[in-house]
Amino acid sequence: MKHTLHRTALALTLSLWGFAAHAGPAIDQFKQDIAAYQAAQSTAPDRVIRYSDPQGALARAVLNPAWVQPIMAETLEEVDGIDKVKAVREAYKPIFEKYVKAFDQLHGKYDAEYLDAFESMLQITLSGLKPLKDIKPQDIPDETMRPMLEAAIKMATAMPAILLKVLEKQVDEGKFSADFTPVARVRLEALRAGIAKP
Repeated sequence: MKHTLHRTALALTLSLWGFAAHAGPAIDQFKQDIAAYQAAQSTAPDRVIRYSDPQGALARAVLNPAWVQPIMAETLEEVDGIDKVKAVREAYKPIFEKYVKAFDQLHGKYDAEYLDAFESMLQITLSGLKPLKDIKPQDIPDETMRPMLEAAIKMATAMPAILLKVLEKQVDEGKFSADFTPVARVRLEALRAGIAKP
């Protein structure tokens, strides 16, 4: 059983290392952090890592939104940056889903981890949409493509508010513990203010 877990951890590590082999240094480090987290998590699949656990530093490395934001900004400056952001999102999605499930099922136990995971996933998602928002439909030579592009731009513009509504609903419905609710509300307003900036 132990050998199987080690093989699984190694396979996860190698596959994640492969998704951005030529990326910049920040995303390389993030990729390695994700691999290390996944390897540790695979040894205890029935319990999602918390910040207070012995492996808590691994969770902090992958859930820290202050770390994710500059990584995404750096990645988008690369020629194939949007493809790399999509790859990061796919690698990050299972981690985010683990914390969503833990947050839903174990009230008050994963407040901090879930909120960080939510904000990090939000930043990754919005980074993937940013190049779309920068396109001007009138610059597209093929006029038949413009309506589809305009619809996609409209969706990208609306996405931040839609995602923040999810968090707002969770705060309003008492999904966070009583002690953590004020923290979540402050973070929600900070995210709103940050997204509202041009």
